[in-house]
Amino acid sequence: MSEVRNERPKKSRKDIIKDITIAFLAILLLLTFFSNTIMNFSLPEVAIQQIQEGTISPVIRGTGTVEAKDPYSVKVSQERVIKSVAVEVGAQVKKGDVIYNLEDKESTELQEAKTKLEELLQTYETSLFSGDLSDEAINRIRGGQTLTMDQFQAKLKAATDRYDAAKLADEEAQATIDAQSQAQSYTAAQYNYDEATPQYREADITARLTELDILISDAESEKTAQKEIMDDNKDYKNESDSDKKKKMRKAYNNAQSAYWTQDELINAYNAEKNQLQIEQAYSTKDVSQVTTQAGQVDSDYQRKAASLQDTKNKTAQELERATTDRTELLTEIAKEIELDAQRDTIAEQRETVEKLEKESTGATVTAPVDGTITELALKAGETTNAENPVATIQVDGKGMVTSFSVTMDQAKRLKVGDIAEPQNAWYYTDFKATLKSITADQQNPNTKKLLTFNIESPEVQNGQSVSLQIGQKSDNYDLTIPAGAVREDSNGKFILIVKSKSSPLGNRYIAARVDVEVLGSDDTTAAISGSLEGDEYVITTATAPIKSGDQVRLANNS
Repeated sequence: MSEVRNERPKKSRKDIIKDITIAFLAILLLLTFFSNTIMNFSLPEVAIQQIQEGTISPVIRGTGTVEAKDPYSVKVSQERVIKSVAVEVGAQVKKGDVIYNLEDKESTELQEAKTKLEELLQTYETSLFSGDLSDEAINRIRGGQTLTMDQFQAKLKAATDRYDAAKLADEEAQATIDAQSQAQSYTAAQYNYDEATPQYREADITARLTELDILISDAESEKTAQKEIMDDNKDYKNESDSDKKKKMRKAYNNAQSAYWTQDELINAYNAEKNQLQIEQAYSTKDVSQVTTQAGQVDSDYQRKAASLQDTKNKTAQELERATTDRTELLTEIAKEIELDAQRDTIAEQRETVEKLEKESTGATVTAPVDGTITELALKAGETTNAENPVATIQVDGKGMVTSFSVTMDQAKRLKVGDIAEPQNAWYYTDFKATLKSITADQQNPNTKKLLTFNIESPEVQNGQSVSLQIGQKSDNYDLTIPAGAVREDSNGKFILIVKSKSSPLGNRYIAARVDVEVLGSDDTTAAISGSLEGDEYVITTATAPIKSGDQVRLANNS
C-alpha cells in the first residue's frame, strides 16, 4: 500500500505580506483604543447638570447679639452708701419698686449745697451794703420790694431831663461870656482906633445906634415873655410828684435860661450903645478925653464880666450835681437789678437744700419705670456717684435691636421695613423682627452691608444671641443652575458648560466659558441670564481645577 502524505502548500510572498499588514493594523487599533482609554482616565472628572426652568426663594440668614434700644439708666443725684440690694439682675420691676436701700447719712451733695447757700447769702449782704445804694433803696430791698422796669425808667428819665437842662444852661452862660468878651475886644479896638483917629463917621454911628435900639426892644419883649412863663410855673413845688410837676419844672428851667440869656444880651447891647454914644459925643474931643471915657467903659465891661462869670459858676455847679446824681442813679439801678437776681438764686438754692434734706433720711432708690433689671452696678457698702448709673432697666414696651453683615448683592434684595423670622421659630411664641436700616459695614465698607433689625419680643433679653432669616417671595426663572456652579474672576461672573465633539474613537468633552448675570439665588439654586439655549449642561464640580478649553471626562452618574 502506498503511503499518502498531506502537505500544505507553501504561502506565496504576497500572502505573507498581506498577513503581516493585517496583524499590524490590528495591533495599531488595539493600541489606539487602550491609549484613548488611558488618556480619559487622566482627565479631570466633572459632574454636570442640565440647565432648566425653576423656582427660587432667596433667603438671607444671619446671627446677631440683641442690644437694648433705649435702656433706662437709674442714677442717684447724691453720694450715698448702699445699705442693701433689694432685687437681682433679670428681675421684673414696677415703677416705684425698691432697687437699693440707702444708709441714713447726710450726703456730700447736701453739705456742698448748704455751703453754697451760705456763700450766696454772704455775697448778697456784701452787695447790699456796698455803698452803691441809698438808704431808701436798702430799706426797700430788705423789705422784699422791687421796683419795676417802668419805675426805673421814670426815675432815670427825670435825672436825664435835669442833666440836659443844666447842660443847656451852662452852654448858654458860656456863650454869653464869649459874646461879652468879643464885644469888649471890639470896644477896645475902637478906642485904640479913636486915639489914632479922633472922629468916626457920624452916619455909621447913627445907623448902629438905631440897630441897637431895635435889638434892645426885641430882647426886652422876649425877656418879658420868659418872665411870664417863669411866673406861671414858679409854684411847681406845691404840686404832687406827677407828670404835670415834671412839665412845669422843665418849662420853668427853660424859661429861666432864656431869661438870663436875653438879660445878658440887653446888657451887652446897652454897653455897646453907651460906647457909641460916648464916641459920638466925644468925636470932636481930644484923644485924652477919649482915653478917659474908654477907661470908664472898660470898667463897666469888667463889672459885667464878673456878673456873667458868677452866673456861669452857678450853671457849672448845677451841671456837676446833675451829672453826679445821674451817675449814682445808674449805679444804684444796676446794683438793685443785680441784687434781685441774687435773691432769686438764693431762693432756688434754698429749695435745693430742702429737697436734699428730705432725700437724706430713710431714702431708697426705686424703679422710675416698669421693666427688667439688666444691670446692677453696686452692692452693699459701696457709694453712689451722681455721674454713673446704679442700675439699668430695659423698659417694658420698648424694643431691642440686633444686626449682622451680608454681601452687597444680598443687601440689594432687601428694603427697610422687611420682616424677618427666627430660624428656630418653634422656640418663640411672640416674636417680631423688622429691618430698621441698611448701612455700610464699617469693618468691610466696600463689600459688606450691615442689616439692623428692631426686635419685639418679651422672650428676648439684652445680650442674647438671635438667628434670623429674611428673604423675598418665590419667583420662576427660565434658566436655573446649582448655586455652586456660578464662578467669578476679574472679568465677572460665568459658568462652564460641556461641549461634545465626535471622533472615530468616540465623543470628546470640552469645557466652555459662558458669561452670565445672576438674577437671583437662594441656598441651593441660582437664576442666570446669558448666551444660552437652555438645554446646555453646566459643570457643577470637578476633581481638578479646569478652565475654558480644557478636555474633561464625565462622571459615571452624569
